[in-house]
Amino acid sequence: MVAAEQETGENETAILATLDECADAEDWIVGLQARPTAGSFTSYTRAEAIDFLDLACIRRIDAAVCIDAAERGHLTFELDDPRLPDLQVPHP
Repeated sequence: MVAAEQETGENETAILATLDECADAEDWIVGLQARPTAGSFTSYTRAEAIDFLDLACIRRIDAAVCIDAAERGHLTFELDDPRLPDLQVPHP
């Protein structure tokens, strides 16, 4: 989250990288709340952080954080949705 917070301009790459750096969905949610400018807001409620995680996971369904988020019921889509492969961003 620190690197994503320091990114200027479009920070999609940096925020997507956090999906590989965090241990699980809870770590990601708490991290975003601790460093909200990583996601371009000045603060996030827990619900807002989960919503943002849901959006980020659309781009990186294979990330461990996203798989954990799916198991916890945080995602509004299924990881095997056939429309998602075209939206995936490769690992850096």
